[in-house]
Amino acid sequence: MNKKMICAALAAMMLSGLTACGGDSSKTETSKPAEQSSDAGAASSEESADPASTDTASAASSDAASAASTDAASSAAENGGASEGTTQISFDYVANGVTLEVGKEADGMIEALGQYDKMFEAPSCAFTGTSNYYVYGGLQVVTYPDEHDQNLNLLYEVDLLDNTVATNEGIRIGNTYDDVVAKYGKPDQETAVFAMYKTEGKAVQFFFDKDNPDVISEIVYTVILL
Repeated sequence: MNKKMICAALAAMMLSGLTACGGDSSKTETSKPAEQSSDAGAASSEESADPASTDTASAASSDAASAASTDAASSAAENGGASEGTTQISFDYVANGVTLEVGKEADGMIEALGQYDKMFEAPSCAFTGTSNYYVYGGLQVVTYPDEHDQNLNLLYEVDLLDNTVATNEGIRIGNTYDDVVAKYGKPDQETAVFAMYKTEGKAVQFFFDKDNPDVISEIVYTVILL
């Protein structure tokens, strides 16, 4: 009797073991797709968290921003310093159809302007030799001698002295600092009584009334001394 019971118990244990193996095998097969999905998610997470990948993307974004900034700066320089929404400033004044280009030989430009109202000479305040001053109504043109040839006169500056004349873009004496900024954008250099827009070798300067510092008192197109 005891032997029969022992044999029955052993048989039951063997059957139970076989059933358990089959169940484990079944569970492994059905769980493989889930494990693959989990592995794929882990790989994706690892790729997303990959420092090299993140650094590369960040560098690309930085390069794009830098390129955009460079393009904007280049565009502003090409536009005479003007920012978006403002007017390009001309650094060469045009009077009666004659372009007065500072830093260039002056005699031909003076002749093209025609008869002046008055002319006088004075020792040059910035150069060696004598400067010539030509006045045409509210416009004054100043020349200076070339440092290598005192007989060669170069155009030093063009001064707008009253409100009968204006810049090529319409700004004149009596206008305000806000008018200047609205027209040309923020100056390249300024103080409480002075604002300047510049490009290579030349500039346009606005001087403001010492008693009313918001109002323009003089406008000068000039050579920049390096």
